[in-house]
Amino acid sequence: MLTIQGLNKSYGEQNVLNDINLDVETGEIISVVGSSGSGKTTLLRLVSGLEIPESGEIILNDKIVNNQNVFVAPEKRNCSLVFQDYALFPNMSMSENIYFGKDSSTNIDRVKQLIDITDIKKIMEKFPHECSGGEQQRVALVRSLAINPKIILMDEPLSNLDYDLKENLGTVIRKIIKKFNTTAIIVTHDINDAMKISDRIVVLDDGSIVQIGLPNELYNNPKSKKVALLFGETNFIPLSMMPDEKNYFIDSKTKQSFISVRPNQFKIFNKNSLGSENVFSGEIQSIKEVASKIQIELKCENLFLTIFLDRSEKLIQGQELKVIVI
Repeated sequence: MLTIQGLNKSYGEQNVLNDINLDVETGEIISVVGSSGSGKTTLLRLVSGLEIPESGEIILNDKIVNNQNVFVAPEKRNCSLVFQDYALFPNMSMSENIYFGKDSSTNIDRVKQLIDITDIKKIMEKFPHECSGGEQQRVALVRSLAINPKIILMDEPLSNLDYDLKENLGTVIRKIIKKFNTTAIIVTHDINDAMKISDRIVVLDDGSIVQIGLPNELYNNPKSKKVALLFGETNFIPLSMMPDEKNYFIDSKTKQSFISVRPNQFKIFNKNSLGSENVFSGEIQSIKEVASKIQIELKCENLFLTIFLDRSEKLIQGQELKVIVI
């Protein structure tokens, strides 16, 4: 559906994107994640046609829309862009905003379905300033999908919402996109959003793709320290301490091999534990309650491990403890 080959983009002497290659299937939801300045939003703008690359090729729906000889204008690419600030017209009602898009008025049945799924029927005659951020975002989403685009590009769609709204709207976004078999690329800085919404995740770092994969694949098997930390708290254990482990990476600075082990991948070792090759023994340095878990810091020789265990475990600071990686 979307093919990007050798895409490069610079602003002056600053390289923003370097040799980007990516294939996206029809109906697939891709999230692009990375630290600030990694090139996420620039990639969206290049696909939409709002920016022109220095080199490379973009093929959208089997049609070349960008290369050294071709540039197809944004309005002719049959894609929708949902902005972070919603970009609703303040002088129009929500209904007028939705039907403002090209061909929206000819897709009445589709629009009605979208309004029902997003539960915004009751605000159709209101103006943007009379609606909450979550309601505005739903309208922006419906407007972008009302024109029946081949691909929808979303820039931080959930960033301005509180936790409850994000949880609900993330589910709605995935449901709608899958229902209409629309291809989607979503830029987000929130890894939890990406994990819940996406079929695959693309990690950008300094303008280059450093890893692509299923959400759980990237969480469990990162290819670098930076990718591992992007997906949350973890422990970096030298491969020499877990020599049979196949999923490891080589640190670019130290050239040492490490395994990323998440705090929730440990359990207390006992005689019934299967295997004994990944057992760590040490002294509990600290214990802290975190929601339904307890977080302990375990000193194992020269290694400090952060471990999450069930609160039902009866542990005390200074206690010797054996844990196993599961």
